[in-house]
Amino acid sequence: MDLISLRYFVEIIRHRSLSRAAISLGIVQPALTRRVKLLEEQLGVELLTRHRRGVEATEAGLLVLERAELMLRMAQQLETEVRSQGAEPAGPVGFAFPPSVGILFVGKILSACAARYPRIKLYLHEDFSPAVRDGLLSGRIDIGIMTSELGHPDLISKPLFKEAMWLIARPQDWPFKSRRIKPGNLDDIPLVLGSFTREMLERLQTRSAFRPRVVAELDSYTLVIESIRAGAGFAVVPSSAVDRQLKEKEFVGAPIEGFEVTRTLFRHRDRPPTRASLVLTDLITEQVSRVVSAHPDRFRRFVSPSK
Repeated sequence: MDLISLRYFVEIIRHRSLSRAAISLGIVQPALTRRVKLLEEQLGVELLTRHRRGVEATEAGLLVLERAELMLRMAQQLETEVRSQGAEPAGPVGFAFPPSVGILFVGKILSACAARYPRIKLYLHEDFSPAVRDGLLSGRIDIGIMTSELGHPDLISKPLFKEAMWLIARPQDWPFKSRRIKPGNLDDIPLVLGSFTREMLERLQTRSAFRPRVVAELDSYTLVIESIRAGAGFAVVPSSAVDRQLKEKEFVGAPIEGFEVTRTLFRHRDRPPTRASLVLTDLITEQVSRVVSAHPDRFRRFVSPSK
């Protein structure tokens, strides 16, 4: 199994057509068909299902596609890394992060990277922590920030900072006078949550007895914010997710006692970091330090339990 055959196969799936893939690759279709046939014979399975509209990957073909994309990207990174030895860092880096972290400092990281390392090409992916973990494990991304609770034996972690989770609502809906919310205050108030926040809230319940009333569970912070704006109830979010709305006094809120999330940087244990991903890690650490220093009331540095 060679990289050329895998690249041809990925191109076929991308176009869902042997003829269009052949044109894109600049080869004749019979030669492309022979490559696929040899690949199927090597693996002992059919990789494509043919129909009038073109071709689709079989279940085995989808597995080959996933691994082929990873192998091709690693080959590209290796070539770029070798060619750039002694020169400035270069090549692609896939970086994923949850929406609240994106709001917090990812724009500044992108700006700094473009200015200092113009030969690095960033592929940014914004999603909730479970999807970030899936991307790291599958090899679709190189480094990712997510909550420490979603660690995995195949991932190496570097804790970055802790962030308080806040209860927020419209000013006219806010009944609390205290500057901090006790978990018991969450009893029987209508909550709109991001999907992963629900899991975190359940862990808090094991330490503090309360009965949250979840009226909606959403896979988008944008939808959570729009729901609160429309008066659907209260939300539990990292304060960074609603920083602008809090500053503009559109929402009011307060941190929940004993409820915080640890933001951690992860990479795959079996994939050595490239120079490009290492300098991006340095940029992330630099921005984290600035954010924590600027907002000590909302963020705090991670301190190892052994210290």
